[in-house]
Amino acid sequence: MRSWCKCPRLRGLKPMTTEPKITPLVRFETFIQAIRDSGYKGASSALAELVDNAVEAGAKNIKIELLTAEKDEPVTGIRITDDGTGMSPDVLQTALQFGGSSRFNSRQSLGRYGMGLPCSSLSIASRVDVWTAKSRGAAWWSYLDVEEIAEKGKSAIPVPQRSNPVTSRGTRVHLSKCDRLDPAKKTILKKLLLAELGRIFRHIIEGGVTITVDEAPVAPIDPLFSFGSAKWSKGMLFGPPLKFPIRIPESRSTSEVVVFFSELPVKQWFDLPNKMKRQLGIANGAGVSVVRSAREVDYGWFFMGGKRRENYDDWWRCEIHYEPSLDELFGLTHTKQRIRPTNALTQIISPEIESIARTLNARVRNSFTQVKTADRISPAERRAAQTDVLIDPPVLFQKQPAKRRNGHQAKVLAGLEYNIMPKPLKNGAIFESSLRGNTVDVQLNTRHVFYEQVYSRIKKEKSLRSQDALKLIELMMLAYCRAELTLKTGSRHAANLRGAWGDVLTSFLG
Repeated sequence: MRSWCKCPRLRGLKPMTTEPKITPLVRFETFIQAIRDSGYKGASSALAELVDNAVEAGAKNIKIELLTAEKDEPVTGIRITDDGTGMSPDVLQTALQFGGSSRFNSRQSLGRYGMGLPCSSLSIASRVDVWTAKSRGAAWWSYLDVEEIAEKGKSAIPVPQRSNPVTSRGTRVHLSKCDRLDPAKKTILKKLLLAELGRIFRHIIEGGVTITVDEAPVAPIDPLFSFGSAKWSKGMLFGPPLKFPIRIPESRSTSEVVVFFSELPVKQWFDLPNKMKRQLGIANGAGVSVVRSAREVDYGWFFMGGKRRENYDDWWRCEIHYEPSLDELFGLTHTKQRIRPTNALTQIISPEIESIARTLNARVRNSFTQVKTADRISPAERRAAQTDVLIDPPVLFQKQPAKRRNGHQAKVLAGLEYNIMPKPLKNGAIFESSLRGNTVDVQLNTRHVFYEQVYSRIKKEKSLRSQDALKLIELMMLAYCRAELTLKTGSRHAANLRGAWGDVLTSFLG
């Protein structure tokens, strides 16, 4: 019998005599496990998808609850309740599908691919239950459970069933068996959600939507510091916004990309403690916020061309706004938390953004130079100099003849400057002072126990409270020295008293 194949390596193999079996495109029991690793950065990114759904449904109030067995134990469940329009049974079943959406590939809303609810929920929890009502008394319920799909082979969305309404109108999503939360501790997770949701949805919150986490309101956090907290909204917009008309892929229409820049107040915030700078997002906060339909989708060092990121770049910010019709050019992922801009888009907007970035970097450098120069004068020295004109001139000045101006005698106002200089002194005084021209020099004794135990320790601290205390201590010393200059009893008496004061303080401080 002749071989059916002439290839020596295949000779002897029998030809296929049966029809190949049909293999499903997806194995649900393994797919559901794999989809849990869909690439969300963390809990806040996953929950942001559920907030998106609520906003799209017209919700004005979105409530997030972190559930624990005991106070501050690891979070085991999360509830998200909104007062949106709710869903019909058919829409609820579609919403729980992977890829199911009533607005698939829509360019008119926050969502697009219909992956948000199932992907985001199961990325942090192994079960999600959804209750929804379009009107009072007409609630529907359905769910997804990883264990049922993986172990029992379920491959269909459970048919929605009637349920007691959990809200008069709207939707509640309940995530249980939260086995992939990081961080899981309630206090830390709450703090993280307040910060990140406040940044992601800052424009939507400013537009009137209220979001709470365990009843704490999510405040808008603007990386440009142009709105939000009145105390910290001190960023100044730099120039008019850049506007780029961009051709929409596969269309003759165009859509506009708008770019904003802001400068942070270097002079006012230079002396903030490093910890506070990190908490506020000033330190290590350089970058570009990419906003799609009023919702931030990414933050990073984008469109900067050849400019490298530097520490000075923490003190200016950039924000780019675009509409969903340009998603392909921005390379938005289906999780709405990362962009991969195309070369075509980069070539259009990068040159101007890089140019302004370099200009702002130079302006920040100049501001730092000015602050460091002015920083040689302490707040106490500056305050004393500003108010010295209100004090009687020193005795030395009073003995000098008054100057004449236009034939009349003019009163001499001292207007003294002040200078504190730490210096080792041979005697036991806390400090010594002298009048050098128009400047009161105060030599602070670095060998005195007051300097070692009090002054130097407070000066090393960078908190606002310690800086206030340092200013008060320095003003007390300057006031003492200034008062000596008004005495008519002579400098020897003042020096003796100052020396005795320093000896007594040494005894007290040990």
